[in-house]
This record gives sequence, C-alpha cells and structure tokens, in this order.
Amino acid sequence: MHPSIAQRITVLDGLRARAHQATAEFYQKPGVQPPPLAPLIIVRPSGNNTFSLINRATGVVVAERFGHNNATSHARALEAKAAQFGIKQFGQLLRDWALRISAILAVLALFKSHL
Repeated sequence: MHPSIAQRITVLDGLRARAHQATAEFYQKPGVQPPPLAPLIIVRPSGNNTFSLINRATGVVVAERFGHNNATSHARALEAKAAQFGIKQFGQLLRDWALRISAILAVLALFKSHL
C-alpha cells in the first residue's frame, strides 16, 4: 500500500475515534437526551395498499399487512413482543448461570485436591 494512503487511513481512523468519543461526552452532559434506538421492524409499501414488515437486522420479510395502520400497529406489537423476557432469554440465562456455578465448583475441587 502506498505510504500516503496508509497515512490517510490512520488519520481517518483517529478522527473516527475522536468523533465517537465526542459524541459519548456530549450525551453525558445534563439535560441532553440521546436519540431513540432505531426500530427493529421496518414497514415498507409493496404495492396495492400492501405493506411488508421487514426485520432490520436480517432483511427478512416477517409479515405482510393490508393498510398502513394495520402494518404499523403489527410492527409495534412485534417490537413489544421482542422486548419481553421469553423462553429463549430464560434458557440463555439458565445456561450462563449453570456454566458459572460449574466453573466455581471445578475451581473449588481443584483447590481442595491440592490441600
């Protein structure tokens, strides 16, 4: 790579890091509210009063609804459902705690065997 291009890349990386730092410092000031998070579900028109509900992270069409009001209300319901504590989150929490407890028991057994 040409030295001037490498130098430009390092300068831009430094500026990008400084911009992130300045943004974080700005939102730590009192009275400044951070912007709301982007929606999980995007509502896009697909023609003839039909709207597609698209998962923003994967780009997969989740559902289709007739009418804009029906589509937006269904998108809000899907986002509220995703925010709830479900069985998948419970399973992950249970797995994490089981791994932590087993690691602690293994460490205690190791110390007990050396005494």
